[in-house]
Amino acid sequence: MTKRKPLDSDDAAKKFVYEQPETPPKATQPPPSQKNNNIMAKLKTPAKEATIRFTVDLTESMHRKLSMLAAKTGRKKAEIVRMLLDEALTNVDE
Repeated sequence: MTKRKPLDSDDAAKKFVYEQPETPPKATQPPPSQKNNNIMAKLKTPAKEATIRFTVDLTESMHRKLSMLAAKTGRKKAEIVRMLLDEALTNVDE
């Protein structure tokens, strides 16, 4: 969750009331702890879209092929199915 900026500074008040941009802060070297926070922010994974569980019945032969493909590639079966569906649905308009 992002922290709100206080409106006690003139720049923040101008931006809020008059929609004027704040004057950019002068470039200074951030303290070491802030550098670590920037690195951690870059390393965080982006927010994922919500998922919905979907059950599909497969023939035994199709399931066997999917299992073999998963074993060969080192990926999960669900990941392979998602990738194949994504490719199949690329031309469908939302």
